Amino acid sequence: MTVHHPTFSNAGLAASPEGAGAATESALEVAPFARLTIGEAAYDVGTVKNSPEEATREILAFRSGADAPWRQLKAGLDDGWRPVAAEVVRNTRDALQDYVRMHMIRRSGKFTAGDKVSLTLFGFDWEVRVSSDGKRAQVKLPETGWEEVDRSLLQDYSDLKELAIAALIKFSPTIHEVFEDDVDAWALRLAAGASVTPIM
Repeated sequence: MTVHHPTFSNAGLAASPEGAGAATESALEVAPFARLTIGEAAYDVGTVKNSPEEATREILAFRSGADAPWRQLKAGLDDGWRPVAAEVVRNTRDALQDYVRMHMIRRSGKFTAGDKVSLTLFGFDWEVRVSSDGKRAQVKLPETGWEEVDRSLLQDYSDLKELAIAALIKFSPTIHEVFEDDVDAWALRLAAGASVTPIM
């Protein structure tokens, strides 16, 4: 059996600075009227009371619990509950990461230290290799050479399968655009199993 021993340079080890935090949404005054359940998660859905007067339809918002802040939705009841639920899915989990996890195929190798794994996602191919001590990793995307994975990513994803997914997303800035429509369709499929009950 051949054991892969990648050669690692000391370049690119500095962790990337974190971007500025997302702007917090201003407090919304909402009248809850429904409980939306998607899998094991449940959310309150309500009508935004302080919506702009020029709004031509009711604006919805959701929250994950009584103490959680309300988050405004683009989809409304005119669109149906399935698009509303799909938007909640996209806003409460890393939809792209979940999509890649469910649909990627391992072509060769193993998710173990000292090995190299080759992966594909509907024709988009990438490879990840990990040092024998598991402390270094590199990723290779289409038309690029091997790039060092920063150590902060290694610390966040000790599971090498999850590391391979995170490396793909981090090192391919356009991957969101490539699979945007597919992720939206996937979220709609998940939303098909959602249930709605009224809040009395």
